Amino acid sequence: MGMQIGGRLVAVAVAMGLAAAGCAARKAKPAMRAPAPAPTSFPEAPTPVPTVPLSGSTASPGPTRTPTPKPRKAKPGEIIGPEITFLGITRADGKNIDPVGYDEQGRPIYESYVGSGFQLVVEGKPGKSGDDVGRRLFAHSPTNPTLRPDLEIQVNRPLGDGSPEVCDRNRPHIGGVPGIDPPSFAQTQKIADALNDLSCRFELFAESQSACTLNRYEDWEFKNPETTVQFCMMVARAWSFPVGKTLVSARLRDRTGNPGPIRQIWISRPATLPTVAPPPTPTPKPKKLPVR
Repeated sequence: MGMQIGGRLVAVAVAMGLAAAGCAARKAKPAMRAPAPAPTSFPEAPTPVPTVPLSGSTASPGPTRTPTPKPRKAKPGEIIGPEITFLGITRADGKNIDPVGYDEQGRPIYESYVGSGFQLVVEGKPGKSGDDVGRRLFAHSPTNPTLRPDLEIQVNRPLGDGSPEVCDRNRPHIGGVPGIDPPSFAQTQKIADALNDLSCRFELFAESQSACTLNRYEDWEFKNPETTVQFCMMVARAWSFPVGKTLVSARLRDRTGNPGPIRQIWISRPATLPTVAPPPTPTPKPKKLPVR
């Protein structure tokens, strides 16, 4: 009897397990699959978009850089250095002074009654070499006559005391400039010293609006519109021009040392100052006597 009861219990347990499994199976929902994406077709190569230029317009290739020409070398005996565009004098304030005349070779003659208190001006532009005007105002060695400034300027008569000391322009020892007569640019130590002695007293002006000279409207401007570099020197009493006529000779060198053509002017200092007639003495008017 005990065996019957145990068998019934086992049967009941199995039946209940099967019933529970069936209920669970009925409650669970089957998982849903996502639909596969529809296939998309692409062309083998992108279709180019046509461009239509604007009416009356032209396509710009963009800015182009102009190559800088290389300076060329001089042939034997050829002068290819910078050209002097102006050589003359102005007033101390930069205003114009016209020549009083010209010699038989067409060289201007300027006049100064005291020999100082005016500006000596040299302007230049590139020559046949195509190289820029050199800007060194002092390049000196007591043992190398080939070393010289890019502004090569000299006088045929001593200025001031004619001191041979090079560039003695500052206190306490201010001296003059020796003369080279006849004018020469030969590569000697004496000439190299004289060139440096005078050139070092100049100042450089690289922009026309900051020049040392005035135009007719009294604006700062180079004397010549073709000028690229200007050199100016205030002639002080310590290196004033002597009485008589003094020949000034100048030439410029480019950055590679090529010299240009020589320009010359005369600066004349009369021995006597001009006499100025005194103003006429006004005739005194007779006094009117009172009427009695």
